[in-house]
Amino acid sequence: MKRILLATITLLMMQFAYSQNCTADPQYTAPGVYPDSATGLPVAIVGVPYNETITNVVPEDTCIVLLFPPCTVVPIDSIVIDNFTGLPPGFSVVSENENALNFKFLGNSTSCMLITGTASAADVGVYPLTVSGLSWATVFGSPTSQPFNVDYYSIEIVMATGVESFTKNTFEVKQNAPNPISDFSLVQYYLPKADKVSIRIYNILGKTIKSESVVGTNGSNKYNIDASNLTNGIYFYSLTYANNTITKRFVVNK
Repeated sequence: MKRILLATITLLMMQFAYSQNCTADPQYTAPGVYPDSATGLPVAIVGVPYNETITNVVPEDTCIVLLFPPCTVVPIDSIVIDNFTGLPPGFSVVSENENALNFKFLGNSTSCMLITGTASAADVGVYPLTVSGLSWATVFGSPTSQPFNVDYYSIEIVMATGVESFTKNTFEVKQNAPNPISDFSLVQYYLPKADKVSIRIYNILGKTIKSESVVGTNGSNKYNIDASNLTNGIYFYSLTYANNTITKRFVVNK
């Protein structure tokens, strides 16, 4: 009997291990989706297998305004993703333990999604992604849903020659590409260790257009410049890491 029980437990553990498609990044503990909108998803290179994990940290509860302020704290039951569109041809997405939509993430939990695929030369371009679904919470004992939509992710596919390599274990910032910009452009930078990076975008007169702080990882990182609301002209971007600042120039031409 003990042998049968042990064999059953072993089989269940093997099935669980097999079904786990990805592992959430343990460095993220605050509620949110990672990488965030400022960091974005890494570039996909033609002919190189793409394998990117998105970590989801679902909070235990949330505060909603029912009729009048103040808000009421209600427990989050789950986040359900029922739509994930825009992936490049041949790319697919799975959740930690689910191979097809709908993906369900429980409240007060950390889980992940995994995007995989291999791009061909015919796929070169930028693919905006859309992720949407329902957030479920218990309000006065009744399950209540709220729709959500995430549209700040995209995957850019480039030829191998379109990605610059980093040769030194020091802070480096590459020239953005494409340049000139009409809408979006990618900045690649390298950090010798994970830390905060201050990013500032400003015009030729020195007026700050955008300023933010992001957390970069050890190694290669990327940042997307959004020029959709900028007028034609010359601009600059500065990245500051460990009191070192590197500035590059870019042109907006629509």
